[in-house]
Amino acid sequence: MKSVINTVTGGTLALALALTPISTIAAPVVRTIFQSMASGTQAKLQTINVWNGHGVAISFYEISETIKKVWLDDPSQILLDTDGCLEGLDQNCSSPGAGLIHLRRIKRVNIPGIPQTSTTLLTVITQSSSGERKAYSFRLATSNGTPKYSQVAIKADVAREQTAPKPQLQSLVKTQQTINQIRGGIVVAIKSGWILQQDELHQRLQKLIGYLQAGDDISTATNKADVSQDLVNKLIALNNNSDNLRQGNSL
Repeated sequence: MKSVINTVTGGTLALALALTPISTIAAPVVRTIFQSMASGTQAKLQTINVWNGHGVAISFYEISETIKKVWLDDPSQILLDTDGCLEGLDQNCSSPGAGLIHLRRIKRVNIPGIPQTSTTLLTVITQSSSGERKAYSFRLATSNGTPKYSQVAIKADVAREQTAPKPQLQSLVKTQQTINQIRGGIVVAIKSGWILQQDELHQRLQKLIGYLQAGDDISTATNKADVSQDLVNKLIALNNNSDNLRQGNSL
């Protein structure tokens, strides 16, 4: 009899899981907030949503900062817990420190003296291994509907030099060589009467050189200036041939 009940129960559970929308099973997990977005003079107040029956964790693991103290201005709707003891939250906490904060929504509790609002402020004080302290501020908001994340990861800011690498010296030298070759070809073409300085083509070639000097590659520059790659190649060939003739005459 017991095996029959287990079979029926297992079949019902499997059917229920099969009929459950995938979106409710596998919701997005991690949301990233960089340090400068929540701490420092350039920070802007970041909103973290907490849904019914769906806790949200704020993790400081990736930046290796230890949480020392937290303040939750309105605890009437959101409960706060950490993975370590903190001063002000736990009694007899001789060595306060944590790396993660867990937030959970509860049914509103009327607390005398605290006005009822839809949002509240969470302040977090952390300390780095070198002893530097930082203050983070988050706006907590109660939300309904499908949860959008389960964890908020605080990450270090990416260095500006890493996001915008400096141009290599070799590529700059090569670009300047190309510009010089095009200019030399234009001079030969003008002397031969194939191009006139007042022609529109000459103006487009000058724009091409300007785009190259601004950092565009040859393909982008030719498209912007409406100049064909074949013409550029011919101008470079004219310059090279002219250089070869001059060298031959000097010999």
